[in-house]
Amino acid sequence: MKASKNLIAAFLALIIVFISAALYENGIITDELYLKLISSVKSELVLEANDVEVHFIDVGQAESILIKTPEKAVLIDSGEIGCENAVTNYLHSNGIFHIDLFIITHPHSDHIGSAEEILSRFPVTEVAMPEIPEEYLPTTSLYEDFLIAVKKKKCTVSFIEAGSSFSLGDGIAFDILSPSGDMGDNLNNYSVVSKLSYGEVSFLFTGDIEKEVEKLLLSSKADISCDVYNAGHHGSSTSNTESFLAAANPKYAAISCGANNDYGHPHRETISLFKKLEIKYFRTDYDGNIVFGTDGENISVITSK
Repeated sequence: MKASKNLIAAFLALIIVFISAALYENGIITDELYLKLISSVKSELVLEANDVEVHFIDVGQAESILIKTPEKAVLIDSGEIGCENAVTNYLHSNGIFHIDLFIITHPHSDHIGSAEEILSRFPVTEVAMPEIPEEYLPTTSLYEDFLIAVKKKKCTVSFIEAGSSFSLGDGIAFDILSPSGDMGDNLNNYSVVSKLSYGEVSFLFTGDIEKEVEKLLLSSKADISCDVYNAGHHGSSTSNTESFLAAANPKYAAISCGANNDYGHPHRETISLFKKLEIKYFRTDYDGNIVFGTDGENISVITSK
């Protein structure tokens, strides 16, 4: 009987969430009211206790990653221009109607392209991004429109660097390992590198960092060990060096890349290293959406293809 009541309560809560989302997207209710409605039913929709999920969303030759915990929803990057519907639909299908933390790893279009649209479609508590020296800041309309959208959203904005951390719930650590200071004129190297740790399981997210930053992380003795590795720069050979992979020592790797992309990602050198180091890899062009789930001890993997 209790199970039936819980199921009915969860179903009713889901209906409330969908109706609230529709009203919000059509401008009928405010951010404040929407958040109150969501908060009132959130307990019915959270994951089972001690569950964390990491979703590598299939957005073609781009990247967007969803982290779901019982208390928080984190979105890392938004995919390319035109990915907004794919990302929005994916988040909604996973019960995400509010983003607690939106991380922009670096301002290249394949990571920031749909960020402006995502900001317009979801209540966002905090936007976090690297602080880039003024002389290297992009002057593209895409980046400028994103900054305008962030200002218009009136959410908390954080410029993050190595040593920062965020709370994603009890027992869940989310630490920033890079960037640290002036990384030169290569925007890829300003990519936010972060580590999610829960119990005995950890995930390393690398954005598009290249060999120079991998070397810096190794020399700094940063703890890059992980069970699941987000392949750097879509599996490019400009990243994912053998020394870095050996130090990370993951069981699994996830590669965000598009079918038959012009860059040849992932590069053969990277795949060869994964095989040599016995890292089981998944790639969005072959496997579609890639979802890792953990209870802090075990890891499950589900793909959509």
